[in-house]
Amino acid sequence: MVGTNEELGPDDDDPKLRIYLPSQDSGVDSTEYLNRYIKREFPAQDGAAAVYSIPKTFRKSGEKQASLAEQEVFTKLTKFGQNAKFRNLWMIFFHGTSYAGHSFRNQRVGKLMIREHDFVVFATFNDSRFVTLIEVKSTNDNNRSNLEKTSDAKIIKNNKRSAQHQLRDHLEVLQNILGGNPLEKGVQNYVMWPFLTPYTRDPRQQVTKRWKEDHNLHVFEDTISDQSKFDQWFYDNVLSGANVDEGIFTKLLNRFIILGCGAFVDEIDRGLVALLTQEQMELLSGEVGRRDKVLVVHGAAGTGKTMLVLRKLQQLYHDGRLNEHNRALYICYWPGIRYDMELKMEALGIRKYVDTTRFYISLSDFFKNNQNAYKHVFMDEAEAICLALDGAIIGNTLSAIYRCYHAGNCSLKSCPNAILHSDNILEKLQSHDGTNWGELWFMVDINQASLFLPKHSPQILKTPSLILSKVMRSTGFIFEVFRQFYSVPMPLLPKEILQNVNIPEITIGHHVWGPPVYWVDSQNNIDKMIARVIIDLCSSKGIKAHDLCVIPFLVNEKLIPESINKYIDAEFVENSFRPNAVRDVELFLKHREINQFLIAWALRVKGLEFKVVIMAVDEDDFDYKDAEDRKKAYIMASRCTSLLIVVSNEKIRNSLDLDGSFQKYPFCTNL
Repeated sequence: MVGTNEELGPDDDDPKLRIYLPSQDSGVDSTEYLNRYIKREFPAQDGAAAVYSIPKTFRKSGEKQASLAEQEVFTKLTKFGQNAKFRNLWMIFFHGTSYAGHSFRNQRVGKLMIREHDFVVFATFNDSRFVTLIEVKSTNDNNRSNLEKTSDAKIIKNNKRSAQHQLRDHLEVLQNILGGNPLEKGVQNYVMWPFLTPYTRDPRQQVTKRWKEDHNLHVFEDTISDQSKFDQWFYDNVLSGANVDEGIFTKLLNRFIILGCGAFVDEIDRGLVALLTQEQMELLSGEVGRRDKVLVVHGAAGTGKTMLVLRKLQQLYHDGRLNEHNRALYICYWPGIRYDMELKMEALGIRKYVDTTRFYISLSDFFKNNQNAYKHVFMDEAEAICLALDGAIIGNTLSAIYRCYHAGNCSLKSCPNAILHSDNILEKLQSHDGTNWGELWFMVDINQASLFLPKHSPQILKTPSLILSKVMRSTGFIFEVFRQFYSVPMPLLPKEILQNVNIPEITIGHHVWGPPVYWVDSQNNIDKMIARVIIDLCSSKGIKAHDLCVIPFLVNEKLIPESINKYIDAEFVENSFRPNAVRDVELFLKHREINQFLIAWALRVKGLEFKVVIMAVDEDDFDYKDAEDRKKAYIMASRCTSLLIVVSNEKIRNSLDLDGSFQKYPFCTNL
C-alpha cells in the first residue's frame, strides 16, 4: 500500500511517498525502494534482451473478441527482442492498468477522469528511454473467419475515431503529472488492429492503404500476425522514434509499477491466502482425530474454514472420490458465500459434482423436496443454526443432513438407522461400519456460536475435532481490531455465565502487519466523505473499485448506493468511467465490473473477503458493550484482508480504537 501525506504536483521531483512492507512498519522511501524493487524483480540480462510484463500472464477480460485482440498484442510484446540486435534491450509493459487525472479541455477542466490503458510500454535501448501507449481495437474486416463480429466500412471508421479519442484521453490523464503535453515530451502512442488488414478499396474500387494521412499511428494485422515483422516494426518506429528524458521515464515507470503491481495490496492478499498452517495441513491430510465420521471445526473469522472446504473438495476430486457417482453437498446460511463458493468451484472444474443449498432459521422443512444422496456433506456457517428460536427447526435441519449423507454412503437398502429422530448424529453413525464413507464436516465460527451455544444448540457442534487458532486472512493491524470483539463477545453478561463461555485464543498466523487502520471523520456528512475516500483510493492509490466494499453498521438513506454515487458523479466528466456503488452481492460477485464497488450490510457479506473495507458507522449507532453491536463490528472488520478504513465520528472511533493505533486518513479528501 502506498501512502502520501500530501497531494503531488506535476513538478514534484521528490514525492513524499511511503511504501509499507511487512518487515518495516513505518514504511520506506518510495524512490529508494522502487529502484531496488525494479532491479530485483525485473533485472537486466547480460548479453540478452530482458522483457517483462505486468501481469506476468495474459488475463482475459471483457468481450471475447476484444480479449483475443489484446491477447495477440500481449503475445507479440512478450516474445519481442529475441533477435540478437536487441541484446541490450530492457523492456516492461503493463496491460489493463488504470490511472486518474484531471481534464484540461473546455467545460471538463478540473473534472476527474479514470482511464484504463490497454498497454503501456517502457523500454531502454542504446542509452535511450521510450514510453509508448498502445490502444487495441478488435475490429475485423472479414480477414479472420473464426471471429464473432465483422465490421463494415462505417463501423470501422467509427472505431478508428473511438480509438483516437481514447488515446487523446490517455495522454490527457498523463499530462496532469508531466506538467505538459506528453507527445511534446517524447511519449509515443499507437493504435493496433490485430484483425484488420492494412488495405481497403476506395469509391472507385481501387486498392489503397488505410489512413495514410495518419502516417504510422496504426498497426495492422499483417504486422501483428508475424513476430519477425512485429519486431522490425517495433525497431523502426518505437526504438527509432521519440524518446523521453530520464526524469519523465522514472516518474512514469514508478507510477505504473505501483499501480500495475496492485500497490502491494495484491501481494498481501495473495500471500495470506496461500499460507497453510500445520493444523490446516493435518485437516486436509486426514490426520485429525475425528469423532466417528464427523469432523467439527471451530475457528474465528479468517482462519481458513471455508477455504479448507474448497481445498478438500478439490482434493477429493483429484483423488477420484468426487465425481458423478460420488457427489457432494455444500450447505451455508448466507447467499453471498454460497455464490462465491459456486464461482470458485466453477473455476476449479468441480462445480458439476457439487450441489449447494442454504439452510434457514425460520423454516422447518429444510431439504424436504430434495431426495438426492450425497457421498460428502459440508455444512459451513453451522453456528447460524443456533439462531433458530424453535428447537424443532434445528432438529429437522440436522435430520435432513443426516438423511442425504446416510443415503450416499450406507449400502443397506432398508437400513433401520436411515432416519434421525433427534440431533444425535454421532449415535446413529456409530451403528454403521463406516468403511469408505465420505466426508461430513461442520464448520463453526466460535465467536458467533458463543452467542447461542448456551441455548438449545446441537450437542454435536459444541465439541470440536479441531480448533483453528491462526488468522490468515487479515493483516496484523486489522486482526487487532476484530480480536477485541472476538475475545469478549458479551461484556454485559454476569461473570458466572462468562466463566462458562470458553473462547479459544487466536493469534495472527503470519508476519504481515500492513498499513495501519485509517480513520476518516464523517463530519455529519458520511455519504459525502465515503465518496471522497473512494475517489481518492481508485484514482491515485492503485485500488481497483471491485476490490472495495463499504459495510454500513446500520443502513440508512445516506448509506445506500444512490446517495454515494450522487457525490461521486458530481466530480467526474459526464458519462465517463468512474467508481459506481452497487448493492446486489450475487450480481457483484458474478460480474466483478472493474468500476463497481459493493455496499452491503455486514451479514450479507459474511464469509466473503475484500482487499479494502470501509466501515461506515453513522452518528451514535454503535454501542461498544452491546453483544449484537460487537458481533457486527467483528464481522465488518474481519471481512478485510489488507486496508481497513473507518468512517465515523470521533466518539465511535474512540470506542473502536482501544489501544489508540488508528491513524487519521493521511491522503487527500478535498477534491
